[in-house]
Amino acid sequence: DIEIVTTEMLKSKITYIENKIKNILKESENTRLIKEGINTLIIGRPNVGKSSILNKLIDEEKAIVTDIEGTTRDIVEGNVVIEGVSLNIIDTAGIRETTDIIEKIGVEKSINLIEKADLIILVINNNEFITKEDVDLIEQTSNKNRIIFINKIDLDSRIDKSIIEGKNYVEGTTFYEKGLDSLKSKIVEMFNLDKIEKSSFTYLTNARQITLLKECLLLVENVKEGLSKGEPIDLLEIDIKRTWELLGDVIGENYSEELLDQLFSQFCLGK
Repeated sequence: DIEIVTTEMLKSKITYIENKIKNILKESENTRLIKEGINTLIIGRPNVGKSSILNKLIDEEKAIVTDIEGTTRDIVEGNVVIEGVSLNIIDTAGIRETTDIIEKIGVEKSINLIEKADLIILVINNNEFITKEDVDLIEQTSNKNRIIFINKIDLDSRIDKSIIEGKNYVEGTTFYEKGLDSLKSKIVEMFNLDKIEKSSFTYLTNARQITLLKECLLLVENVKEGLSKGEPIDLLEIDIKRTWELLGDVIGENYSEELLDQLFSQFCLGK
């Protein structure tokens, strides 16, 4: 029997598939966070309190803290668990222009780690004017999961808050251990850690599968957009077939071209 599929029916099915793919990708990301933890990078200029934040979060004096700029020249790592999920924290060298070869290598490492991080904690001094380095770091991390920590609020304020207006930030002081609970709450909120279903098994952990599913999502979104623009079904069929093939790859079942042609030949596409 020939099944008549209208454009409206196709829209409904495509939307359903889109939502399912998004849910699986979200669950997969949650699962990765549960298994591997949130890779958290603490960055900022020298002597803004990055190492102090690391030490207070992990409740351990792991990073050396002094008033001398450039004390941290290489990455220092620590770990803390929030809502059952591990934060893999990296304290980095203070980012600034320097002629010191060793410190310069540390600064380059800090910048390179930005793209790999799941979360950025950008530390800014409350008692200093915003510098070009601060502004550059704000811009470089604008597309990341980022929380700005304005440190040293126990000192006279010189910071121009208009620069961070509307951005996700927390105020505190590591000296009196203020603001750290608010920082943790922001992290829980940002990653929905209190809502992650840790017993869910609807997820993918294979990097190739996730890449394929993301490609499927792009194709499905293209089909959805094409339907809204009234594009011919025979053009959209190309993306639909490709989605089918990729989903077959995801579950380990590749479908032959003959089978696909047979399946699509049984559809009578209407308006």
